[in-house]
Amino acid sequence: MKHKISTQLSVGFAFIVFITIFIISLTANILINGQFEKYVVLQQKNFSKQLVSTLMSQYNSSNGEWNLDYVHGVGMYALKDGYIIKLYDREKNVIWDAENHDMTYCHDVMKEISNKMEKKRPGIEGSFLSHHYDLKQKSDIVGYLDVSYYSPFYYNDSDFRFLDSLNKILIVVGISSVILAAVAGVILARRLSVPLVKVTDITKKVSEGNYSIRFKEDVRTRELSELSESINHMAESLEKQETIRRRLTSDVAHELRTPVANVSSNLEAIIEGVWEPDTERLQSCYDELQRISEIISDLEKLRQIEDENMNLEKTAVDLYELVQAVRTVFEPELQKKHLNCVLNGETTVVQGDGKRLHQVIFNLLSNAAKYSTDGGNINISLKDNGQEMAVLIVEDEGIGISKEDIPLIFERFYRTDISRNRKTGGAGIGLTIVKAIVQAHNGKITVESKEGEGSRFIVELPKGIPA
Repeated sequence: MKHKISTQLSVGFAFIVFITIFIISLTANILINGQFEKYVVLQQKNFSKQLVSTLMSQYNSSNGEWNLDYVHGVGMYALKDGYIIKLYDREKNVIWDAENHDMTYCHDVMKEISNKMEKKRPGIEGSFLSHHYDLKQKSDIVGYLDVSYYSPFYYNDSDFRFLDSLNKILIVVGISSVILAAVAGVILARRLSVPLVKVTDITKKVSEGNYSIRFKEDVRTRELSELSESINHMAESLEKQETIRRRLTSDVAHELRTPVANVSSNLEAIIEGVWEPDTERLQSCYDELQRISEIISDLEKLRQIEDENMNLEKTAVDLYELVQAVRTVFEPELQKKHLNCVLNGETTVVQGDGKRLHQVIFNLLSNAAKYSTDGGNINISLKDNGQEMAVLIVEDEGIGISKEDIPLIFERFYRTDISRNRKTGGAGIGLTIVKAIVQAHNGKITVESKEGEGSRFIVELPKGIPA
């Protein structure tokens, strides 16, 4: 049976507090009882010594007589508290004996104390023991005193009331703490569960295709805040991917529809005898089929990127020589648009896959050429960023990229030119491939651009063999 997280947190919090309070109360009870027992034992000894001091002062050394009236009062007072005394003179003759004076009362006191202790402290197994003391005046023995009391200790009614009150206080504190803990658990659980429930609801809606929904509440718990931010980021990414997918569907449909319609209409006209199948018309059909082939080729490249694990054949690659080779390939295109491409830097060697890195430079230079205006400049720079990284920068003075498009340009099929002109836009996977190759080399690629002023792509690659 599944329970809500609020219920589990409340019960768990209350249970933990209950166990904690139980252990603390039990430990406190044991420690307090132990200390109180020591206190009572000490009080019994101190009371016995007090009786010795009091009775010793009742001997008159000048006539050798005892103040029996006072001795009697002290004896009866002590008997009420559970102390049975027997006083002897120096010849050990009995002067006053509580048992002889009132045997019935004395036995009743002893029985009451024994029964009470056996009932409330059955594990003690105590009994009345006699303690012998010498009575001295100026170092001379004037008599002897036997004090009998329940050992190892006994509690009077006040002691039992104190311990009972202490136990009641511990119980009340324990119950109150558990109740407060349960309330605190409910409050804490609500603070945790309510955002979680909302995040769960948002996740369900996102899974159903509602990518525009966001978690907007202010959450002060760091983990929940990070979770809500992750959910919002996921929804935002899915929304962008959905936008890209729709644009891709529209772009591919448009670009396939046009050449297919052209080929179809031309062939239909030739079949019906309206046009002669001359070289010019067949070349036109061939060109349209080539456009379709290019689209399929782009899609095939994407499939390879997604299906393969980007196996790299790493060797020492001189980026300077590689850039020069790629620039040579682009000479016709550069001359056609009167572009000035300058390479700055020096020999920089990295451990990587030469073919893959060639593709990175080719795609970046291709983009720079496509989006540069006639007569513009393209600057390629190579430099070391410390001892571990090599930096490749490709900068153009072209149309640039809008602020809104910059976070999306590395996404699959994303094209900033919504006019769907394949002469400039392609299928939108060139930069996706570049990013995949750079990341496979444990590097990173970033872009800086301003619309209407050009773009600057920065590639950082580790010089050593990637881990």
